Amino acid sequence: MSAPFLTAAAALATNASAAPPNPVEMVDALNGTFGRHAGARASHAKGQCVVGQFEPSAELRRLSRSPLFDHPVLEAVGRLSVGGGNPGVSDKSRTVRGLALRIGDGTRTYDLVMVSEPVFFAATPESFVSFLQARVPDPATRKPDPEKIAAHNARYPEGKNQPALLAAHAAPASYASTPYFSNNAFKFVDRAGRGTWARLVMEPAAGTQYLDAAAEASLPDNFLIPELTQRLASAAVEFTLVAQQPGPQDSLVDSSRQWSGDGQAPLPLGRLRITGLGDAARCDGVTFVPTLLPEGIEPSDDPILKARAAAYAVSFARRQAK
Repeated sequence: MSAPFLTAAAALATNASAAPPNPVEMVDALNGTFGRHAGARASHAKGQCVVGQFEPSAELRRLSRSPLFDHPVLEAVGRLSVGGGNPGVSDKSRTVRGLALRIGDGTRTYDLVMVSEPVFFAATPESFVSFLQARVPDPATRKPDPEKIAAHNARYPEGKNQPALLAAHAAPASYASTPYFSNNAFKFVDRAGRGTWARLVMEPAAGTQYLDAAAEASLPDNFLIPELTQRLASAAVEFTLVAQQPGPQDSLVDSSRQWSGDGQAPLPLGRLRITGLGDAARCDGVTFVPTLLPEGIEPSDDPILKARAAAYAVSFARRQAK
């Protein structure tokens, strides 16, 4: 057996036996790329708390047996955010926008954690950590090393998917004019025990609008909250929550891959109405966890989805220790 073969075999054995990154290592990777900022979330550090209501649809009551959705209107508290762990990032940055939402009736709750692109940047915790470590700024240039990014993409090709989508358009013109996607799949279980797999999408009533070249050049770095405040002064900001069902080749466990869908129209699950801004304290004590689900909705075995709760707990502890 040749030496190169033995070396390759040893490397494969090492990779196979290596434990996936733990929650502390995942948060460390975020802090290593964006820095640690007192009192801020490790990811989506820049954001705004919002309040409103969610109105479940008859379709949602059909798909899920949860008594939560028997209410005609549910209280909603959420957080709109700019991607990344830098609370000073520009609102014009070509990063994802986030919508984290908690819907409840005082007894039961349902958390949704969504971003403005239909794919996540990693399929596994290993890819997650590698993606971030490849983007740690070089001390000399203060920019990521392109060779490290290329090496990551060679090892984890899914690392190219979300950046390619983000590069294809300017930043959203408003928190209200971008869709938000769950990326992860969930199973809705009805009263007869039948399951329906879906990814979720918040479709904006305002339509999808990105900054044009003039706005991208002229707007200040902090325009999103003033723009949202102006909208809310005249009307609620509305979204329709829909369920996209998978096609035959769509993965239930890989959030880095975009779904083609089953060819059917998405199922309408309800209407979100954001009616006002919330005090920061209203959201600062909340960790929105996408596996915090009511009866009648179940998580997939997506490794990124399964890793989120523990990583969020680490991030929460760090920001509470400010």
